[in-house]
Amino acid sequence: ALKSDGSVVTWGSVNDGGDSSSVSAQLASGVVKLFTNNRGFAALKLDGSVVVWGTGSDTSSVASQLSSGVVDVVGASYGGSYAALKSNGSVVTWGSANFGGDSTSVSAQLSSGVEKLFTNTRGFVALKVNGSLVVWGTGSDISSVASELSSGVVDVVGCLLYTSPSPRDAHE
Repeated sequence: ALKSDGSVVTWGSVNDGGDSSSVSAQLASGVVKLFTNNRGFAALKLDGSVVVWGTGSDTSSVASQLSSGVVDVVGASYGGSYAALKSNGSVVTWGSANFGGDSTSVSAQLSSGVEKLFTNTRGFVALKVNGSLVVWGTGSDISSVASELSSGVVDVVGCLLYTSPSPRDAHE
């Protein structure tokens, strides 16, 4: 819960973000928005930094990029991955590589000109200022409609992909 004083209170599953004690000092003030995926949380702070806890919280490879200039964050609802939009139009990703946490295959396209981020259950979509889309993560094959998505796009509506429950899901 985000409180009016900019602090955050968490509860629930310890592994999935219910325990934020490791980042409690960073969540004591200055938080303006909270984001989630199915395994954790991210908090956007007033200074443009991001605080992450729960599964998918290892930001060590991108920590310097999340220390300032972030304007939005989206979390894939499955797999513990995130994408952050920076004020310079670039995107930073982390978390499960298969579910969009690894964007190296589209990194050149995400280095500038991104206007908005979207997510589905297992990946991400970036809407660029020129009206084109960049898609990565599981289920990101847009080859059959790529020419139609290379310009003129003004909005994206994500869908939840149905998959059979994994054995892990059956025990939760």
